[in-house]
Amino acid sequence: MQRAFLTLLILLILSACRQRHASSIKNDILTFKILLHPSFDEKAQIVLTKVDTQQAMQFLLLNREFSGKPTDTFYFKRISLTIDQFDSFDSLVIQKTKIKQPHQWTGCCDGMPVQYLLIHGADTSNLYFRSPDVKSDSSGYQVTKTAIDQLGILYKDSILADYLNDVESYMDESKHHTNRKDNRPINRLRKIEYSR
Repeated sequence: MQRAFLTLLILLILSACRQRHASSIKNDILTFKILLHPSFDEKAQIVLTKVDTQQAMQFLLLNREFSGKPTDTFYFKRISLTIDQFDSFDSLVIQKTKIKQPHQWTGCCDGMPVQYLLIHGADTSNLYFRSPDVKSDSSGYQVTKTAIDQLGILYKDSILADYLNDVESYMDESKHHTNRKDNRPINRLRKIEYSR
């Protein structure tokens, strides 16, 4: 009888240790998403994942909605991040999105809705800007401009650099003059993708 009790006790202790270990692993998983929805350009889904000591970021551009093509990948690039790159992005971008904000109207409009979603363990944070314009939403502009700048530093890619410049033109009208030049890599890719 004592032997059965001792065996049961050991099994219960091992089971409790396994559950604690599983819950600590769940807390080491972080997902951070940036969703950019410019009215007349490709939508972007940027997803950063951190599992234990592995960090990676993927940048997905989807076909323009009005291109006559089904929703599909326009351009995709995935990179691994070092601890220093992650820490820098975390302090400059992710931590800034953990603010409380009042409910905002999320209906259709010209401009560029921006959403940030952070999932870390059981905690979730969500931040949304209907259109973070430099003149009308200075805090939304600053958060989004910082994110765009940091993405440009992480991705040394001419197509994504052009896309991020276009995104910035939605927030700051003084940048509109650059986004339609044909010699830019993103516009050359658009001609191929959309047959124009």
